[in-house]
Amino acid sequence: MIKTDVIIIGGGATGCGIARDLTLRGIHHYLVEKGDFANGATGACHGLLHSGARYVVNDPEAAKECIAENTILRRIARKCVEITGGLFVRLPGDSKRFRDTFLKNCEEAGIPTEVLSPSRALDLVENLNPSLEEAVTVPDCSIDPFRLCMLNAYTSRHRGGGVLIHHKVIEIIREKGRCVGVKAQDRFTSQIKEIRARIIINATGAWGDNIAKLAGSEAPMTLSKGSLIISNHRLTNMVINRLRPPSDGDIIVPNEAVCLAGTTSVAVTDPDTIEVDPHEVDIVATQAEQMIPMFGSTRLIRAYTGVRPLLKARAGDSRNISRGFQIIDHENGMYSILGGKLSTYRLMAEKMVDTIMEEFGLNVECTTADLPLDGQDELSGYPLSKRLKKMDNIVCECELVTREDVERVINSIGTQHIGDIQHRTRLGMGPCQGGFCTYRALGIMQEIGRVSPEESLLVLKEFLQRRFRGIRPALWGDQLREEQLVESIYLGILNMGQQ
Repeated sequence: MIKTDVIIIGGGATGCGIARDLTLRGIHHYLVEKGDFANGATGACHGLLHSGARYVVNDPEAAKECIAENTILRRIARKCVEITGGLFVRLPGDSKRFRDTFLKNCEEAGIPTEVLSPSRALDLVENLNPSLEEAVTVPDCSIDPFRLCMLNAYTSRHRGGGVLIHHKVIEIIREKGRCVGVKAQDRFTSQIKEIRARIIINATGAWGDNIAKLAGSEAPMTLSKGSLIISNHRLTNMVINRLRPPSDGDIIVPNEAVCLAGTTSVAVTDPDTIEVDPHEVDIVATQAEQMIPMFGSTRLIRAYTGVRPLLKARAGDSRNISRGFQIIDHENGMYSILGGKLSTYRLMAEKMVDTIMEEFGLNVECTTADLPLDGQDELSGYPLSKRLKKMDNIVCECELVTREDVERVINSIGTQHIGDIQHRTRLGMGPCQGGFCTYRALGIMQEIGRVSPEESLLVLKEFLQRRFRGIRPALWGDQLREEQLVESIYLGILNMGQQ
């Protein structure tokens, strides 16, 4: 049995942010995550560090939180953030009245803007629709959610905290009506660990109500599915937004050598059964093409979806629900933190830990807004320019991932899951979507002794199925031809269908 002060359930941005804040305030804790870091909404987001401008008309308080946190994260998380800047573009037919309200509210929220003529906007982003009527600059940025989570968890791991990934909470231990611990099952060995603590924090996003019910409580939320697509090319170096009320397919975010476009908003009830509808891909691609016409002829390599854990609201368009957050004291030793978004994760963590410190009767100030994230040099990421400098023993040609990169991840975290390598190196994130590098990485894992031949075959089958779910909605043109090639390799040459 493990004893600690606080158990955090959930390894997304909020959970990892809470772990870092607790560490810096001297509170021992264990973070438990059923998958890898950023397994839920964090890893299925746009990768956009909001300026707040998107919410400034409908949710000005959330907009103010976003611009404040945008400024902080650009300072403390430099290796996670690309300072792209953003443009809100107004196309023919878009409301001038909305533009006027947008500019007024941005000024009131403290979001710096500049109105650009079409020619000046095209000088900044030459692929923009030349029929645009004007554009407005905002300080949007691109952010890497996987690296952000790992860097926050780095502080916990290297300063005495406990972090368990691939461990699913299967039971909340209760004694005399109070939550006193959890039982967590190892995904690979099925071993069950019992962890006891004074306080449990439920930071599981869309799964918040499920975890709360294990404790005999409720965490009411509205769940909204958002689907996105990934292009094969980086068509813009700035974040592009449509200058209109938020709707489907009105954001394009550059990330490494690709662009992410989205999103949709569909009410759902179960975060474990969501899929991308091909109709959503059509909507997002069509809307993205209106902002950047080249999007219509660019190869799409993948579609994915995540669930926004929004605060409970009446029936209606989930886009109108506040992006603010809420802390619930279940009055049984468990707290749930609901709502919010990636851009405000640090603030959410600060308020949650303030609550815990008050519960413990301690008075230690939060320093997460002032101290840069630990480990940024060690976990400095994988920019393409850095990868081009070392071209030996390439395992993944699309993303220039070397055998050395793969072995480093395997040895550092002892993983048995190919997705863990992917999140830390970008292996399999290129056009072939892992078709030509996954079996090589598994071969390395087998050579090192992490998996047996039988286990590697099972992992490969699972990966291929999961991969196909992501590319199926975008199967046309070159992506379809490449998938047919990959299928013939695995089913024909490697005889996977008969294994």
